[in-house]
Amino acid sequence: MLIRFRAENILSFQEQIEFSMIPSLQRIHAHQVFRTKKRSEVSLTRFAAIYGANASGKSNLVKVIKFAQNMVVHGLKPEAKIPVQRFRLNQDCLHRPARFEIEFKMGRQMYEYGFELDSQFIHTEWLQTFTRRADTLLFRRTTDKNGNAQLEFGEFADKISSEENLFLQFVGKGTRPNQLFLRESIERNVKYFRAAYDWFRKVLTIIEPMSEYIPVELQMNEDEAFSEFLGKVLREADTGITSIQAEEIALDDLDLSEEALEFIKEGLSNADGVFLKLAKLRLTAIKKDDQIRVLKLVPIHQTSNGNEKAVFEIHEESDGTQRLIDFAPLLHELLLGEDERVFIVDEFDRSLHPKLSRMIVGIHLDEANATKPSQLIVTTHETTILDLDLLRRDEIWFVEKKPETGAADLYSLHDFKPRYDKDVLKDYLYGRYGAIPFLGNVRALRLSAAKDQSSGIAEGSEV
Repeated sequence: MLIRFRAENILSFQEQIEFSMIPSLQRIHAHQVFRTKKRSEVSLTRFAAIYGANASGKSNLVKVIKFAQNMVVHGLKPEAKIPVQRFRLNQDCLHRPARFEIEFKMGRQMYEYGFELDSQFIHTEWLQTFTRRADTLLFRRTTDKNGNAQLEFGEFADKISSEENLFLQFVGKGTRPNQLFLRESIERNVKYFRAAYDWFRKVLTIIEPMSEYIPVELQMNEDEAFSEFLGKVLREADTGITSIQAEEIALDDLDLSEEALEFIKEGLSNADGVFLKLAKLRLTAIKKDDQIRVLKLVPIHQTSNGNEKAVFEIHEESDGTQRLIDFAPLLHELLLGEDERVFIVDEFDRSLHPKLSRMIVGIHLDEANATKPSQLIVTTHETTILDLDLLRRDEIWFVEKKPETGAADLYSLHDFKPRYDKDVLKDYLYGRYGAIPFLGNVRALRLSAAKDQSSGIAEGSEV
């Protein structure tokens, strides 16, 4: 589970910002907090909604975490520049490293991991475990001006063999200046930090606005229970779809371009499945009996007489229905999955009806799911969930740009301590919590546009 993260001098964040899933002491909606049995561990909220005006920095929060995840899971090629974007509205920031720090829980163990970097070097990097009472260093890495990495290891290094110690030092010194040691340790089969790496690779899932979560077709083909779940979700959401299938067809039966065919064949050389979305087609290609087969979603509606079925193409369904289909694996994991997951969804409400947005949040926060150690964090403009009857104050966050610097600031509704019976939606729209767009004189814009148009007509008639 995510505990909190901090970021500084990266994208639109000049000064350090902190996002936290540690609950306040409020008692309302207590079931929405995942409680721990040991006092040495922390309890955590299971949901957070982040609000803000367009271009305020909401999506940048997600991008910062995505950047860190990519650095850990995928790393960089030798000699590649680190694709970090530091705060650009203050020239001094371009001469200082960006900083990222995250605390998370993997199983029952809590970790703190962080790094400082610029486009050339990882300046510092560290990983430690912690409890409420103490921190325990696993490693600390520093890089000198010549790009040489120096590693300091924690007490665990005193308990391993001298041969293993030498290997750790060898891996440390061989770590490239543009590569995280955590990533390098996995490539070199070092086992001591694997759990922290697996949190970024297996637990953390980031869903960006234009991305599909995972190939739904593949999951339907492999998991009958999920297929039934998806059909039920689509019926409950009143999409008009009575059932949905993943139809298996031959690749040759599709009229695909040479480029698309090459993309599929190349992708299947490195993966079990390849997802492809075109203007009027979405499919997942798989290898079966040494042949390429294609899975295609087939939504089925019932005709008005109730006795016949009408088969649709997926592109004929509304954007909202397609978005809901993409969310179905997420919902399935949150409700029925056995593994711990952290989902971060940017522009959660895109193409979704407000009632569907509230339904998804309500399903996740239902009391029956209080013992599941999974979290859903969303950026959104959807105000129907901005409701203290649904959410806790510490589950609502705002991002706002400071007019004097252009830097983004992050804060929680809990900082304002509104009463539990307060209409926070109305207060938010009134601007009492900030994080809303400042609209100029729109009437003046109309008048100015009309004046310009009139001037253009006059000049045209003169010609």
